Amino acid sequence: MISIEVNPKQLKELREATGRSKKSFSKELAAAINHVAKQTKTNIGRDIRKTVNLKKEISERPIKMRAKATADIPIAMVSIEETRREGLQHFGARQDKRGVSYKISKQGGRRRVDGAFMGPSPGVLAPRLYGGVFKRAAKTRLPIIKLYGVSPYAAYAKNAFEQVEIAFISKGLEKQIERRIKLNVLRANGLVPK
Repeated sequence: MISIEVNPKQLKELREATGRSKKSFSKELAAAINHVAKQTKTNIGRDIRKTVNLKKEISERPIKMRAKATADIPIAMVSIEETRREGLQHFGARQDKRGVSYKISKQGGRRRVDGAFMGPSPGVLAPRLYGGVFKRAAKTRLPIIKLYGVSPYAAYAKNAFEQVEIAFISKGLEKQIERRIKLNVLRANGLVPK
């Protein structure tokens, strides 16, 4: 779990600004925290996609906002679940005459599994295989085994993105609180509607 402390000077300024604008300090703080938590969720998915060749929907599926900050409890929680590895079809798999090629790492090139298949012929997916990539376990027709790449969690953990997120959250929270201080100063001076 990542714990971020808010700059006490900024908190004092926000408290004074909300006092003058007659807004709730705790609600403004909670809104700033929730905004950064939402951005963090998006950022984790983006970091995963920088290293692994996954689509946005798949990379963000295990990332959850577990708790939102409230006026009473100014804590938000974003987590990434340990999930099973994603099927090879999610890594740009393409079937040709020799087998199936795919690309997992953004830095590496395409790889190939000779004899693997996604359907009866190149470019034709078998509905019963749900788009998955399979290979025969032996020279006989059955059984077949499904082939997998990596999970978004494994990509996140392997690349030690936690330190990157700490810096992102700290900077984001500082920026959001500063924005809310300025907004409440403008409200107090009647320059924006309350």
